Amino acid sequence: MAWFPTVSHKNRRLFKFSLIAILFLLVAFPGSTVGPFLGNLSATIFYSPFFKFRNYIESLQNVAVENSRLRNQLAQMSLQLNSLVEARRENQRLRKFIGFDAPPSFRLAPVKIVSVMQHFYPLSAIINKGKYDGIKANQTIVSPFGLVGKIKEVMPHTATVQLLTDPGNAISVRVADSRQIGIVKFSLENGMILDNLPADANVAKGDLIISSGLGGIYPSGLPVARVDSVYANQGEIFKLVKLRPAVNFFEIDELYVLVNEL
Repeated sequence: MAWFPTVSHKNRRLFKFSLIAILFLLVAFPGSTVGPFLGNLSATIFYSPFFKFRNYIESLQNVAVENSRLRNQLAQMSLQLNSLVEARRENQRLRKFIGFDAPPSFRLAPVKIVSVMQHFYPLSAIINKGKYDGIKANQTIVSPFGLVGKIKEVMPHTATVQLLTDPGNAISVRVADSRQIGIVKFSLENGMILDNLPADANVAKGDLIISSGLGGIYPSGLPVARVDSVYANQGEIFKLVKLRPAVNFFEIDELYVLVNEL
């Protein structure tokens, strides 16, 4: 490999000599045909690589612009797709609501949730309608799946909903089939339970629990929960009945106020 430096050195000398010769001919024969020929030759030798490099850079810039345009187009299509998917989900949820009739003398007024306050479980929610929209305290709130709670506080443009998962919101209910009356309560220890149910009451897993209409706040017949398990200890006066709420309070979205038309 000792010959490589020598060859490279000779090539550099030859390149320098050729460059000097071209410059000499350009100066010595400015008006001859040699000038244009050498000018073209020098442009080919010296400018062509830079011209090709410039074209390469411009090509990369065009590719970058095109990629940016495609990314923007993809982002817009993604937003449109997300919007269509959400619209389909809302359509499916509303379809589930078809067949849910408001109790006699009531109508359904749709509202949206603004925020939810929770401590382990959701306790209350703020909705986007208030006093100026005709919302009043103690009005019943439902979802496509069942009873959600009641209006507790009303502001000019918003209102607070006390959810059934609030331990302070106990309601009177019935076992749909046996018509047995009890009280639904919620606690962090046991979750939703059917309280004050006599030990000899006819109740079993899977039974539907509905609002009784007693108390003057909630209309009767609204789905509240399903019986999940029943515990009856010997000597106890009441059964411990654990419930599975009809509404998933972690996923509440579309809500409706039951407005009394009377």
